Amino acid sequence: MRIRNVMAVLAVIATIAFGVASGATPANASPTTEGPRTAPLAAAADCWTPTQWGHNQHAHTGGHAISHSGPYGSCESYDVDDAWVSVMCQYTNTYGNVWYYTDWGWIYGARYLSFPYGGVTRTCTR
Repeated sequence: MRIRNVMAVLAVIATIAFGVASGATPANASPTTEGPRTAPLAAAADCWTPTQWGHNQHAHTGGHAISHSGPYGSCESYDVDDAWVSVMCQYTNTYGNVWYYTDWGWIYGARYLSFPYGGVTRTCTR
């Protein structure tokens, strides 16, 4: 899946580079005005750490969970081995996906966490 994401980003970069090199402008733009500016793709993810701390519930990661620096798949990530984690809170991102902030960072719950002792009762806040 990451390879597809990388390939998509490279295709966008190549398209932009070709447009700049050929001097292409949008059809409705005059030659003396700039086209719309867009933020870099990395800025699209809202990577943040919650303000509250403290244990709320234990969860098991199962095999090879991935922890992130924010509640989005495009935030910086690293692998978490099969382990128990302390979950502090949960957050539903703009895509409707539920993420959990743990002592290992943000973990996407639907795929990587199981809660044998009950669910998380706190919502993450900034």
